[in-house]
Amino acid sequence: MSLRCLFVVQGEGRGHLTQALALRKILERAGHRVPAVLLGRNPNREVPPFFMEKIGAPVERIDSPSFFMDGHRRAMASLGRTIWKNVPLIGPFREGLRRVGRTIERVQPDVVINFHEVLAGVHYALRGGLLEHAPAELPPLVCVAHQYLFQHPAYPSFPEGRAWDRWWLRFFVGATQLGATKRLALSLYPAAHRREEGLVVMPPLLRERLTDPPSSPPVEEEPFFLMYLLNSGYAEEVICWHRWNPGVRLHCFWDRPGASARERYDDTLTFHALDDEKFLSMMKRCRGLATTAGFESVGEALYLGTPVLMVPVEGHFEQRCNAIDGQRAGAGVAARSFRTGMSRLQALARCYEPRARRFRRWLDGAAGRFVREIEGAAAGERPFVSAGAPGGDGVSEEATLQGGVTHGS
Repeated sequence: MSLRCLFVVQGEGRGHLTQALALRKILERAGHRVPAVLLGRNPNREVPPFFMEKIGAPVERIDSPSFFMDGHRRAMASLGRTIWKNVPLIGPFREGLRRVGRTIERVQPDVVINFHEVLAGVHYALRGGLLEHAPAELPPLVCVAHQYLFQHPAYPSFPEGRAWDRWWLRFFVGATQLGATKRLALSLYPAAHRREEGLVVMPPLLRERLTDPPSSPPVEEEPFFLMYLLNSGYAEEVICWHRWNPGVRLHCFWDRPGASARERYDDTLTFHALDDEKFLSMMKRCRGLATTAGFESVGEALYLGTPVLMVPVEGHFEQRCNAIDGQRAGAGVAARSFRTGMSRLQALARCYEPRARRFRRWLDGAAGRFVREIEGAAAGERPFVSAGAPGGDGVSEEATLQGGVTHGS
């Protein structure tokens, strides 16, 4: 039976967008369809053209609560300022909720797949889905994101202390999953499922183009480092380090509004607008990747065996967790700034031992696993399984998250 899968996607960064692209292709190859996409609108960011061009379905924008940056487009705004900035947008958010409901009624999907968009969870909650399943009149809700790993009781990568930040992070993640039948928690390493709680640990959703040879011949005569900045304000740090190290070739992708496709700073530093094809092609040829500590780029680098420098966005607690998690998985090193971290990445690139083989074993058969989990949810599969039963990745339910590997793996 072919499933009609409605996608609801958070519009922050590129991670959820590329995950949606990857899952759409997996589902369509299995005979299922994505007839429509609801995409959260962040007033601070533009949607990368590659997503609109490649998603292959009508996209409708919905105004959604967003995280805000400081005035320099660098650090994340404080929680109080973020709430204050979102309050005037309550009216558009209510309209966004109505659009979620109208789209479900119009599309009549067999399953709704939510990539960490809070309006999807709130809609299900308002319709009575405060328990661990969707209301009877709504299709099953499956949530897909690496953030659901934060709900795992054995998640090992929270920074010491910071109890308030941890509570707030889990609270927000919890709001996105209200009414969900199943949560697919993307992880850099195998870990125990919590099926009795509807939590299934899955490999990252990486695009198949990652495994292809570079899409164009090398354009660099010398090795270069690749960079990805979630917030364009970090370009100042990049330029500062570059002035002290002008002989090191850098290619930097950023999200600056109105930026040209390619802006050459000088002979060895070039800025690029977000372009997934160009980014992946260059990642396959670079000596190392320096990035704000998102999940998607780290997973891509692990697959390719590329060393990574992870710099959490200032004030972004989730990215601090991601940086710790990436180090535990063997992706590379973390630093407080690009200015202090780039020299560490240079040193790491000379002696890095890739973890690509182990990571690729974790990814083996991932497409089939995603299809089975979503088909099961659409068929009304109960999340509970008996304690100790092996999960779809062969990891016992009794295993624990421990240093990036599981006991018995």
